[in-house]
Amino acid sequence: MTQRNIEHWPLTQEQRDIIDLCTTFAAEEIRPRGREVDEADVVSPVDIFQKAAKVGITDFMLPEEYGGGGFTDVFTQCLVQETLCWGDPGIGNFVCSNGFFADPLLALGTDDQKERWLRPLTGDSPIYTALATTEPGSGSDAASIVTRAEKVPGGYEISGQKAWISNAGLADQYVVFAKTDPSLRSRGVSAFLLTKDTPGITFGEPMKKMGQRAIVCREVFLDKAFVPEENRLGEEGQGFIGLMKTFDVSRVVLAAAATGSARAAYEFALDYARTRTQFGKPIIEHQAVAFRLADMATRIESAWLMTLHAARQLDAGADVTGLAAMAKLQASETAMFVTHAAVQTLGGWGYSREYPVEQWMRDVKLEEIEEGTSDIMRLVISRNL
Repeated sequence: MTQRNIEHWPLTQEQRDIIDLCTTFAAEEIRPRGREVDEADVVSPVDIFQKAAKVGITDFMLPEEYGGGGFTDVFTQCLVQETLCWGDPGIGNFVCSNGFFADPLLALGTDDQKERWLRPLTGDSPIYTALATTEPGSGSDAASIVTRAEKVPGGYEISGQKAWISNAGLADQYVVFAKTDPSLRSRGVSAFLLTKDTPGITFGEPMKKMGQRAIVCREVFLDKAFVPEENRLGEEGQGFIGLMKTFDVSRVVLAAAATGSARAAYEFALDYARTRTQFGKPIIEHQAVAFRLADMATRIESAWLMTLHAARQLDAGADVTGLAAMAKLQASETAMFVTHAAVQTLGGWGYSREYPVEQWMRDVKLEEIEEGTSDIMRLVISRNL
């Protein structure tokens, strides 16, 4: 693995330590298992998650007061996510998946809710979590969800169907978004905390996916699942606003994940081009290949710098909705370009499962779709010009 040169970066020793830890973990625990997990198709590598928990990776992003590692700044989260996804995009995202559950809780939750629902995510044996927003008829248009939360004595009964929910079935805790007032569209969306054993929750079969198979997705069915009032996140109608706030963070972190995946593919293609000989010389000495690699390297650096800039602005408290969308758009489309270029550089071997670049190309396609498609990112950017 070729590390980014961070020797002269203004990082704390704690930041350097977590990056070194993740670099070793990605190289020794994640990368060697990538193909196996991909071939398994619908089996999450819980043993890798457990190993990561024991060394403090799964909860590094959670506040110290709730038992986490205390790296709550988005900049450090990007450094970690980029490194882990260099090892494998799906496994890297799976290892840090509890952070996506934590974001709306940190944005909307009370101190008591944070203590109760975040504490189990920390330590040597953390539980798994899920965020349930998407529905069969509601993807990019999150405000159009039809899952309903009906007010009843002592709380709410939630009924509806969620789709493409990462870690569904495996997860013990869920943040579920539902309409408390359908007439208000986005202002009628509220967020609720549920456990897996809540009566009325059932799960569909694992969904077959193109890539990132380390994270198994299922449908979630809710049939009058009772949620006590104290498990509502924020006030009624604050769910959509909270979700949009968490998107700014998650999109920047996913941009880092995409950049790490792109770097892996670029490095693999570069090493191959240096050793593969055609027409009497290494293929990197052929201009067509050399220029392709130059484009790959340039796009990666551009995406990485934009991602880190967005992270710094987030940590400074700036409004970065447009910039976060730019970072995700640039990084995800860069990852797709770079992995495609890596397959092209390897030629026939790139198309073979003997090498990982074809898997990485399938994996990174998700980054152009999840947390807002590229089309939605352009819409968000244009609205923030």
